[in-house]
Amino acid sequence: MTPASSVTGPWLPPGTPTLPPVRRNNVLDFPGEQSVNDTLTATNRTDGGQQMTVEFRRPKPAHVLPDGQETPRHPAADDLTWDRAIRLFLEGWAADHPGIRPRTLGHYRDQLITRLAAFAQDRGITSVPSFSRHDLRAFVAWLDGLVTYAGSPLTPRGKQMALDAAKRFLLWLHQERLIPDDITAGVKKYRLDKDPEPRATPGADLEKVLSSLDLSTPTGVRNTAMIYLMAFCGLRVSELVGLNANDLNLEEGRIRVRAETSKGRRTRFVDLPLTICEGKEMVKPEVAGLMASWLRIRSETCPQLGEDDALFVTLGPNQWSRLTVRGEEPDPHSRPAGERIKTDAVRVILKRAAAKAGADPKLVTPHRLRHYFGLTSAMAGVPTTALMRAMGHRSPIMTARYSEFADSQRRWAFAKADITKGISLPPTGAAAPPR
Repeated sequence: MTPASSVTGPWLPPGTPTLPPVRRNNVLDFPGEQSVNDTLTATNRTDGGQQMTVEFRRPKPAHVLPDGQETPRHPAADDLTWDRAIRLFLEGWAADHPGIRPRTLGHYRDQLITRLAAFAQDRGITSVPSFSRHDLRAFVAWLDGLVTYAGSPLTPRGKQMALDAAKRFLLWLHQERLIPDDITAGVKKYRLDKDPEPRATPGADLEKVLSSLDLSTPTGVRNTAMIYLMAFCGLRVSELVGLNANDLNLEEGRIRVRAETSKGRRTRFVDLPLTICEGKEMVKPEVAGLMASWLRIRSETCPQLGEDDALFVTLGPNQWSRLTVRGEEPDPHSRPAGERIKTDAVRVILKRAAAKAGADPKLVTPHRLRHYFGLTSAMAGVPTTALMRAMGHRSPIMTARYSEFADSQRRWAFAKADITKGISLPPTGAAAPPR
């Protein structure tokens, strides 16, 4: 066979090292850190011209274009500060992920500035390319001792979010050739012992909050309608505030959650709370009447709004619908009537309503109300596939949590049904003894 050191051909990449390859079990190892597998056909001249296939490995550059040319480095790679790198990442990430929410970008910005950049500043690392894999592992240990502004240690979930944002940031910089190496490889994420129990708002607290709202006022009608859609339809708070008036169809008894407001970026339709009357399903009259009352109040209070405008809006300067930073009192004259209500305003409304009703505000939040819908639906026997579509889950694994937690209720239902009733079972003493 042709000697390994004399193997040549068009398959050799430019700049291949001149060191002879090492032959091990018909595998030719060429020098290089990164390599790919390929095949080479050589002629065995000592055995009658018989052909055989020899596998070899050759180096592959980390950044290669389809035409074989190496991609140029980013012009900002030479002098890359943390502020500049974070800004480039946010701009590039937004361009690579059309439709990404500003809240998500804000989350990445806060995690990178208050966690990763703060750690680098403590260690005196001013240039991003100087950040190594050892520094990233040290960052994981640094998170274990981090104390928040409230004086409490960082939760496991908070550590995971900080490390995930850091790894996305550093991997993106490597892919854009802003840093030379991928230092995220081999750094594992935090393992969380997730609680399988969905933390739903207790039914007693939900009833207290609904009873405390004054339905004789426009504010009470609006707030009750919002709670209905979160607790009885499973809407996320972002989906709730993103609804327009034409998304609510009282004739068909359903709500349209548009793709641009949905977390999964898919349009779905959710039924209003239904009941069975004379063998037919229909929207509960109390819910239909309340939603109709809110539409009437909306049109009377804000006649300038159309069907394509927000469904839930502010009702004037006396309605505090904005939360300022660090617990300061909000400005009652901050927003006029007719503006789309904000997610923070919904949280403040629920917090104040829970405090007024004597319920724990921590148990009455938008996401806990959504959990209430999922948990009560699973306990009532709603199929997992139907519940998954209603809640907008991408995977049935997310929806299965509600079904697993509803097992205690199902055990009670099976015990009450007593499926052995009417069957004559042999007494315990008549059973055959174990061998």
